[in-house]
Amino acid sequence: MPRLPRRLCYASRMNTPLRGAAICLVFLLSVSRLAGAETGRWSLSADTWAQPRDGRSVTQMAPLPEVISAWARQPGQRLIVRYPGGEEGLLWAHELRSWLVALGIPGQDQELVAGTHQADRIEIELVER
Repeated sequence: MPRLPRRLCYASRMNTPLRGAAICLVFLLSVSRLAGAETGRWSLSADTWAQPRDGRSVTQMAPLPEVISAWARQPGQRLIVRYPGGEEGLLWAHELRSWLVALGIPGQDQELVAGTHQADRIEIELVER
């Protein structure tokens, strides 16, 4: 099995409900490489996000496994998270950011930007610093 970056490995030592989700994420990262990861751009729909969320569901929510995998493979990259404007979009973006931090992507590696091309989507892009 490929060796994961140290920042993702700490999750395996947690004694919380997120531990199972973190282990599932590690498995997904080690076996999946999907088309979205090669382009560096993903879209998260409001319908997908509206599903009940817990550690396990978020680690399986498309496109988040691909986003995390791509970020982990390319150290020094930054995630740009473009969210729909307004209070509801801002709350959505902050909740997503919190989940990404819980899954191993530090907040300083994420940038929240208001304004997407579609009001019912968050757009995620992996860019050079």
